[in-house]
Amino acid sequence: MKRFAVAALWLLILIIGLHGFTTAASPVSAATITLSPTGPIKENGAHTATATPTSTVTVTATRRAPTPTRTITTTTAMTATTTVTATTTATPTATVTATLELSPTTPTVTPTAAPTPFRYPLTLDAKVLSIDALRARPYGGGSIKITRVLADEKSFRRVLVEYPSDGLRITGSMNIPHGIGPFPVIVMDHGYFKPSEYKSGDGTNRAADAFAQHGYLTIASDYRCYAGSQCGPDPFYIGYAIDVLNLIAELPTLPDADTSHVGIWGHSMGGGITIRVLTINDSIKVASLYGALSADDEVHYCWLYGCQVPLVTPVPPSSEKLAELDPEFFQGVATPVPETALTNPKARLHEIFVKSSPSRYLSYFNTPVVIHHGEKDNIVPIQWSVDLADQLNALGKPATLYTYPGEGHVFAGWGWQLFMSRTLSFFDGYLKPRATPITVEKRVLQQERVALDLSY
Repeated sequence: MKRFAVAALWLLILIIGLHGFTTAASPVSAATITLSPTGPIKENGAHTATATPTSTVTVTATRRAPTPTRTITTTTAMTATTTVTATTTATPTATVTATLELSPTTPTVTPTAAPTPFRYPLTLDAKVLSIDALRARPYGGGSIKITRVLADEKSFRRVLVEYPSDGLRITGSMNIPHGIGPFPVIVMDHGYFKPSEYKSGDGTNRAADAFAQHGYLTIASDYRCYAGSQCGPDPFYIGYAIDVLNLIAELPTLPDADTSHVGIWGHSMGGGITIRVLTINDSIKVASLYGALSADDEVHYCWLYGCQVPLVTPVPPSSEKLAELDPEFFQGVATPVPETALTNPKARLHEIFVKSSPSRYLSYFNTPVVIHHGEKDNIVPIQWSVDLADQLNALGKPATLYTYPGEGHVFAGWGWQLFMSRTLSFFDGYLKPRATPITVEKRVLQQERVALDLSY
């Protein structure tokens, strides 16, 4: 009991003592917090910063008593360390700002590809256009490419082709027989057409189809400036002949072509081109000429332009003749025709003609040839074919001439069938060797009987 009484007394004293004091605490002063990064910013935007604020708290206690007031001031310094982790999740937004600045600049010029230059430019120069110069230069160097299939016939396929010729892209047509090749080849040279009206195969399709049905691969150049071909110079049709010579040189690029058995066929202007090719190329095995132009460039030129050169059968100029033969004999050549060439046989053109005319170089002509000409041809004089056959025979060259009494410049009906029968038989003798030789008499009898059943 005594313990409890003492404790109660102390408790009473404490209550009375505390009741005499007034306690006040000053507010915490404002603290400035500075966040300082403590590590690198992470890829997801999370970042950790540490802030160390310092605050001072003042507590004042006032005692109310009858005795003088006693003030007790206590100052406490508190240091708090706070770690703040800020995590930011942001969806990236792409902002594109385009600024257009207009300032003078130097234009950049991109050069365009220049046309491939001619390897052998054609100018009115005897050294350039002569048969010897054309024999000395090389041909080919490119490949023949099929560009389009036109038709798939019963016995052959007709396609369009293109190939390079002295820097020009030349187009043409080709018939490929069905079956297993390679096949003997016949190069087809078409006559004159107005270039604006010509289509690939004009002038050769009918004969080419007959050859293809007989097992020959046929290919016809359009020549420069015809159909899809690019244009180039063509004095005296020498440019056309060069296109054919390049075509022949590129035949090995055709897997279906038997380049050891190549023949050539030419009509009208194409016949004149064929004659020139035969005085330059020695690899052709057999040839056929059909209403061909003169092998003498001077005779041809004077026939077109009216020079005073003797002709056995002179033909007066006519619109029909000029429609068949290109009157622009100097196509693509910038050099003008000398006026004196029409009256002075010793002028510059005469010198060129002497060296460029195939008729003056028939000693180079080693290909067996069959010649066909209609006796009613009012476009090309039949005498030109007679003269060529006589000149070749005089040199001991194999040449056979057939004339057709009822035919004009383009054969039809029975005349066409007989012409093609003879041509096929002649070509077969050189391009399709047989195990058992056939005599000339038997061959002629065969071709005459076959002609009765042919319809070309």
